[in-house]
Formats: sequence, structure tokens, C-alpha cells
Amino acid sequence: MENLFIEWLSVDGLILFAIGILASVVGVMFGAAGFVLLPSLLLVGIPIHATVAINKFATGISSFSTVIVLTMKKRVSLKKMIPFMLIAASGGISGAFLATRLAEQTMNIVACTVLIVMFFFVIKRKKKEVVSEQPDIEKKTNLIAPFFISIYDGGLGTGSALLNITYFLKKQVGYVMAAEMTRFLMFASCTTAFLFYLFYGIVNWGVAVPVAVGSIVGSHIGLKIIPYLKRKWVEILLPIIFFLLIIQVISDLLF
Repeated sequence: MENLFIEWLSVDGLILFAIGILASVVGVMFGAAGFVLLPSLLLVGIPIHATVAINKFATGISSFSTVIVLTMKKRVSLKKMIPFMLIAASGGISGAFLATRLAEQTMNIVACTVLIVMFFFVIKRKKKEVVSEQPDIEKKTNLIAPFFISIYDGGLGTGSALLNITYFLKKQVGYVMAAEMTRFLMFASCTTAFLFYLFYGIVNWGVAVPVAVGSIVGSHIGLKIIPYLKRKWVEILLPIIFFLLIIQVISDLLF
């Protein structure tokens, strides 16, 4: 493992670092880090389950760094997010357990089905919803949807942050707040899922470390960019990203 780690610290390591940055920026802004990360890692020959494990490690680490910043700046109430984080943690480890018992094709079929369903939810969103950047999340939300999204996140995760963002948007939470709250859920679900994969022995540290470091950098870049996104841009871009994710998953199934 030591030789592999040294190897990835060379040019390949820099490439993985750059992949981590780009994936995390996309993940924070639009909840679609997997759109960049998963195909990139599969392209360099990493098996699907190991790729998912690396994704959980990188996303968990980057989410933790942003959770600290958001908590210190009092952008999001940690106390209010704890129930969501607990349910996300249980969902994450449940999803990882299920994933280790499913074939790659089955995982892709599940991902495709979920993304198609959510795609139609996104394009049906009302244009003139009243939103709040400081919502009363206990009244507006419940824990059922985040639990099932976290199961999906722990098992595969393609577009799972986007599912969380979409869920909060459907509850009339403003986009910036929805993206920030999603980081708390992603930290919880990714951490427990990664620990399960680690216990299962399918984590490639030589790949995970440079990707994770890049993800930390990318997550903070993404948080800086989010406030400048116009709502009309989001309404146009979210369906496009969903559609591209669906195309990616379908191509994995067919080829």
C-alpha cells in the first residue's frame, strides 16, 4: 500500500487531486459530485464498490470541513440538524450493507430509477414558491425522505446530495440554505457508509487520500460560489444535471 500511495503522489496523484476539487465544487453547488467523481475513477480502472467507498471518504471529509465552517459562522443550527444527521448516519450504513450484497448492474438500475423519478419532481417544481433562507426545519420537514436518500447515498450515491437539495427545495427552503443543510446530511451518511466499507476491506487509500484532499479544497470553493447563483439559473441547471446523471447511469448499464 505504501508503494501505491507514493505512486499516486506523482502526476496521477495531482490528477486525482484535481478530480476531487472539481467533483466537490459541483457537489456543493448542485449536489452532483458523482457526475464527475464516479466516471473518472471508473475510467482509471477502480472497481465500482471501491469507487463508491472512495466517494464516501472524499465526500465525508469535505462535508465535515464545511460543517465546521457553517457551524462556527452560525449559518446552520447544529442542534436542529442533529436528528437529520442521526437518521442519515443510520441510512448511510444501511445502504453500504445493501451495496456489498448487490451486483454492479443492480446498483446502476436502482440509481437510474431513483434519478428518473426525481427528475420529474424537479421539472414540476412551481416557479413562484415562497422560500426562506432561515426556515423552521422542524415544522417544514420530516425524517422519512432523508433516511431513504441516505440509504441510497451509502449504497451508491450518484446524485444523492442533489436529492437532498431537491427535498429541501420542495419544502420551500431557499437554495443556499438547502445546499448548506445537505452538507450536514452528507457528512453523516458518508461517514458511516465509509466506515462500513473500510471494515469490509475495499478502501484504496492510495486513491482515497488525494481525492479527499482535493474534495476539501473544492467544498470551500463551492461554498464561496453558491451565494452568487441566481435562482433562475438553478431552475434551469438542476434538471439538466439530473438528465446528465441519468444518461451517465444508463450508459453504465448498456456498456
